[in-house]
Amino acid sequence: MSQELTRNKLQEKAMQILYSHLLLEQLGKSKDIVTLIEESCDLPFDEVDVFLKLSLVKAIKYKDELIEYVTPYLRRWKFNRLNLTIQSILILSLTHYKFFPEMEKPIIIDVAVKLAKKYGDVTDYKFVNGILDNCLNDNLRK
Repeated sequence: MSQELTRNKLQEKAMQILYSHLLLEQLGKSKDIVTLIEESCDLPFDEVDVFLKLSLVKAIKYKDELIEYVTPYLRRWKFNRLNLTIQSILILSLTHYKFFPEMEKPIIIDVAVKLAKKYGDVTDYKFVNGILDNCLNDNLRK
């Protein structure tokens, strides 16, 4: 995975790897994140883009905290009942907002909506947009 990948492509790759992590976790066949990143990128961990590594390490390390944060905004939904694609997109978006202060809310939402349109069901992007628009706020960045 070269440095030439755009930030959007790196975020898409991070979402795919996070999805794999959540799926393996659900199946009780969890792999450590370093191995998962290396296998997904077909590179040694040291050669993988820093933004991709940081995004995934933070997302997995703080996953439970991020899920707890977003849960009240889901209204009638339970996080664990969302499909894994949407879970991955939400966790990654929350990670970027919380741990990458240079990333602005509209850009994070735009990327999340694009990923939801590409990988989710027909109306998932509306759900993702609404949730993120409501929950990405200063309370998360504290």
